[in-house]
Amino acid sequence: MKNLIRGAVLALGLATMTGAFARSDVDVRDGNAMVTPAKGGKYSIDGSTMGKAELFGYISDLRDREHLTGVVLKRGGNADQRKVIGSIAKTLELKAFEQDGGDLKPIDLPAAAPTPPPPPIDNKPATAAPVAGSTPPAN
Repeated sequence: MKNLIRGAVLALGLATMTGAFARSDVDVRDGNAMVTPAKGGKYSIDGSTMGKAELFGYISDLRDREHLTGVVLKRGGNADQRKVIGSIAKTLELKAFEQDGGDLKPIDLPAAAPTPPPPPIDNKPATAAPVAGSTPPAN
């Protein structure tokens, strides 16, 4: 009987934890992940606070699971946080917005870094350098 009760309690606990981890629809609205700026360059979403690298991974996962189309930085973000949200959105091919009252204002995505031109191709035939201690061939 004790084992049956322990099993039931364990199953109930696992079901509760699974429900808590699966609840991403709270911070996803109209296809947009709703990110709250936090202190110290951190971000909060779905009740978790994380840095920009963790946020990138989390948004990437949400993009695949929830079919995101954009990322919204809620009110209170600074210029660096807007830049991070824009960069994450651009990398993941999503739209980036900042909440402005009841409206969403697009965040300018960072410009792509210019790619340097490739080095010129040298079509000259290679000449063999003499090996130390050898004699040059006779002509």
